[in-house]
Amino acid sequence: MAKKETFVTYGVSLCSGVGFKCLHLPLPWILGPVTGLLLLKLLLSYETSTVRSARDVGFTILGVQIGLTFTAQTFTLVFPYLLPYTLLSLLLISTSLFLAYLIAKKTAIDMTTSMIGSAPGGLSAMLAVSESLKGNTVLVTIFHTIRLLSVLFIIPFIATHFLSGSEAPSTLSNSRSSQGPLWTTLIYLAAFGLGYRFKDRIPASCVILPMILIGLLQAFGFPLFQLPQVFYIAAQVIIGVHLGNSIRIRDLVIAGKYCSLYFGLSIIVITLGIFLGWMLTSWTGMDFATAVLSLAPGGLVEMSITANETGAQPALVSSLQMIRLLFIVMVLPLLFQKILPRSHKL
Repeated sequence: MAKKETFVTYGVSLCSGVGFKCLHLPLPWILGPVTGLLLLKLLLSYETSTVRSARDVGFTILGVQIGLTFTAQTFTLVFPYLLPYTLLSLLLISTSLFLAYLIAKKTAIDMTTSMIGSAPGGLSAMLAVSESLKGNTVLVTIFHTIRLLSVLFIIPFIATHFLSGSEAPSTLSNSRSSQGPLWTTLIYLAAFGLGYRFKDRIPASCVILPMILIGLLQAFGFPLFQLPQVFYIAAQVIIGVHLGNSIRIRDLVIAGKYCSLYFGLSIIVITLGIFLGWMLTSWTGMDFATAVLSLAPGGLVEMSITANETGAQPALVSSLQMIRLLFIVMVLPLLFQKILPRSHKL
């Protein structure tokens, strides 16, 4: 039975991705599977199933894909933006947490659950914090899912239709100037092993560690073998399947009326992110699409892919998003443990 459910899950996801691609919708190979699986659950009450290890493989391939966009100039390119980007990111994070504080004051949601559920990124780390502080982990998961889905559907649409440059490369990895030897694919396997080894210690390790490893090799001019585009499409489908499978309709029902509040919070934070993107552009001269995608509240991989599709700078987007992600998963848990109570109402 599980094999049948898995086959149906991936089959529906692939068909949904093809449909989104034919309709020229943004992020078709990620948002297509998410939409298809949501409809499958909602309309047919179907229990989806996935291959657990596939998610880590998919994240690793996308980490490699992003890393291949790095050049020797990438790291020097990021440096001038560090201070303004960090300040604007702190403003974005602070605003999100302040709105979560207001929601907790006006509703029956406890402060711990509301604050942790509103952090703009770092779902895995926030779930661990929720468990340790005895928050409502189900609600935390739902609120983060609402934020992530809002970002994934709204930001790529805006970027594709309103911020897109005149020319966009067809793949993230097209920035590479030469094809490396076939044996360098062993480095990709090593990158997977590295990410998998530290998956319980480093948040998003299956994306971040391969991205850093491949990015450093690229920056030093080390020639790497160019994987066929089908690998990157398959990786995006796998991630879309993972996201769609992780959303449970019954959890959304449990959250009930609170979903609308946190959807509204997500819209406010997304809008603020666009405004802060304009400020970053005015402050530093960074192109607007790159600035908006860098400040989008979550979705490092998806925003990097969108940057490629809209003619923005995926290496810069992924680098800046990684900086904020590391702050969220390393600093916010310590902050929450200091200031939040260990109790909940729901």
